[in-house]
This record gives sequence, C-alpha cells and structure tokens, in this order.
Amino acid sequence: MGGLGSGRRSNSKATTSDYGRLDVRSWQRQGLLAVGRFVCWPWNVEVIMSPNRDEPNMIRLYHCNQSDQHGEPHPVRLSWTPCNYGGKRAWFICPRGCGHRAAILYYGDSSPSCRHCRQLSYESQHDSGWHRSLRRARATRMRLGGSANLTEPLPGKPKGMHWGTYRRLFSKATAREQIFLGGALTVLTSLEKSISRLNGRV
Repeated sequence: MGGLGSGRRSNSKATTSDYGRLDVRSWQRQGLLAVGRFVCWPWNVEVIMSPNRDEPNMIRLYHCNQSDQHGEPHPVRLSWTPCNYGGKRAWFICPRGCGHRAAILYYGDSSPSCRHCRQLSYESQHDSGWHRSLRRARATRMRLGGSANLTEPLPGKPKGMHWGTYRRLFSKATAREQIFLGGALTVLTSLEKSISRLNGRV
C-alpha cells in the first residue's frame, strides 16, 4: 500500500498532471530538434535525421535513472506541418499505435503515449482544490525523479539536471506539498470535531 498522496480516488479519472510530460513545442522553441542528443530528465533524447528531409523525422528516448543507466530505446516518429505565416511546426506521432499527432506525450511507469491513449482528462476538469494540490505536488516530485509518495523525502539533484532547475523544482515541490498537507490538516481537524460532537450525543 502507498503512503500519503500515493493514490487517486477510486472514482476519479487520471489527469494529465498525474504523469510526466514531453513537450515537442518546447523543444522546438529551444532549438533542440537538431541531430544529436540532449537531456529532458528523466530521458536522454536522440534526434534522428532522415537523409531525404530537411527536418528530423524521429527521436529515440532512453530512460535514465540516478545512476545514469540507459534502457531500451523508445522510438517516436515526428511529423511537421506548415504554419500560416511561414515555418513548420513539429508534432509527435503517438508511439502506442493510435497514429494521432500530439504536441505532448505523457509517461509514468511505461513508455510515453498521447493523452487519448492514456484516457487522461485535464486537471481543470476537476474542481476539488485539495486534490488539485495533491496532483500538482506529485507531478513536481516526479519531475525531480522522485516517488509520488509524499511520505518519502524529495530526491537529490538528478544527474544531468542543472542546479538552477533543481532548486526551482525543489522549492515548487516543497510549496505544493505544504499546501496539500495544510488542506489535509484542515480536513482532519474538521473530522475530529465532527467525531467529538457525535460522541457527545451518545
């Protein structure tokens, strides 16, 4: 069994915030879609260029851990569409086989795939502020390469991650966990008062 914050409500649909994400739009803006490798923790990304095209047509994703070990590659095809005012926009082709173009792929314990294949809803479709803070706290922990279990300590800086990025994510994770735990304390206090009133009537 998981600890505090390690699971979801049984009647709730998983959201995009419950998973890590790979955003091809961000990579394109940063000029990363060129032949070679770069790190998007916890992935090492290899960009593959087709000899018959001006743009790369594939990437390979290698999952790395705290020891910087690589597993089997996850190939993901790229697609390019023209923009209205010139230039081209990059898309992922979902590697799970649905064939959908997607700007973002989501990953957890398995290989990345699109939102539709994972049947994810958007966080904004859920109204509970308490559960929203839980999802945000878990997502930030996962970006650091840590566990979604809030009872476990936050991990040290992953290999390949800049110190500035680590400090920013660590501060964000700490703040979001404090918000969630503050909400949890409020709920527990309210529950104790309700139990006390009920016991007084017995």
